[in-house]
Amino acid sequence: MTVVRKAAPLLGGLGVGLLIGLLGAFVQAHRSILIFADRYLVIPWGVLIVLGVLIASIRGVALGSSSRAAAWLVLAGWIGVTIFLASETAGGDIAVSSGARQWAYLLGGAILGSAAATLPTRPFRPS
Repeated sequence: MTVVRKAAPLLGGLGVGLLIGLLGAFVQAHRSILIFADRYLVIPWGVLIVLGVLIASIRGVALGSSSRAAAWLVLAGWIGVTIFLASETAGGDIAVSSGARQWAYLLGGAILGSAAATLPTRPFRPS
């Protein structure tokens, strides 16, 4: 019974990472374009939302399970699915293309996710 209790947060974290990677590959492409007189501003709200959900999930799993390993498994699941969807299929389809938003999504997720998974699982209390 104790093995199941120890493995459940790890498998749950991996499942959360897989789900965020799958949904995030399609949501990250959304953006808003604000047109001004002769200029425009592109707001990549899809990338911001997905990275926010990824970081919140990593920290939530780390704090909920008191385990950094579970947090790293969330990130590993996200990276695995994201790399799989960024590669070209036999039919030539690709879910995560190569643009500035997509690079921000890939590198930002890897860097911010690693930072979130590295943070301690308990608050530091000096004695």
